[in-house]
Amino acid sequence: MGIGVGQFSMNRMMILLSGAVLPVLFGAGIGTSSQYPQWRAKVDEFRQFKGHAEIVMFGDSLTAHGNWQEMFPKLSTINRGISGERVDSALLRLGEITAARPRLVFIMLGVNDIRRSVNPDRVAASYGRIIDRLAVVDAIVVQSTLFTSDMAFNSAIKRLNGSLAARCSQVANCRFLDLNAALSRNDRIRPEFTTDGIHLNGDGYRAWEHQIRPMMAAIPAEQ
Repeated sequence: MGIGVGQFSMNRMMILLSGAVLPVLFGAGIGTSSQYPQWRAKVDEFRQFKGHAEIVMFGDSLTAHGNWQEMFPKLSTINRGISGERVDSALLRLGEITAARPRLVFIMLGVNDIRRSVNPDRVAASYGRIIDRLAVVDAIVVQSTLFTSDMAFNSAIKRLNGSLAARCSQVANCRFLDLNAALSRNDRIRPEFTTDGIHLNGDGYRAWEHQIRPMMAAIPAEQ
């Protein structure tokens, strides 16, 4: 059976719409996520509603989707994650991070770069600039880029994490935290912790919470 003109038009429209929506959801496309209106809108929101907090959670959608204040209700915490964030565009908004005057910054980035075949050494170099510019913060925790369910990405992620661990070992205020030790198995994200092979479900966030809780305990609770 052939496809009618109306059905062809509808199919073509769905393809066009998918091309418009998928970059928004996953930060795909040429260039960095800073080119997308949704990224610029989120950054503007952070600038308009400046927050001051002891702890900043900084990263991509994995960070953005975490209910950090509910996990640590007695601590002063703000979420500065943006879906689709890449390392180069994260560099553009470090002013909003330091403006919060945090004592501790947790960072997780890199998966959106690796999924777009950016060389892990290049990602690590840009990540290093983030670490350098956060030297004014008392402490930063670079959390390992989480493995995915796709081994084609995970070899590059493993290489990136090795570079990040080495870089942190040379910086006084930086600590590298290997979250994959708890959230992955055999260099692949544990299926019980993920919704789609990349993002986390509630159990995944609970496992993440347990890993960072000891470092959170060093920050005084709000009175």
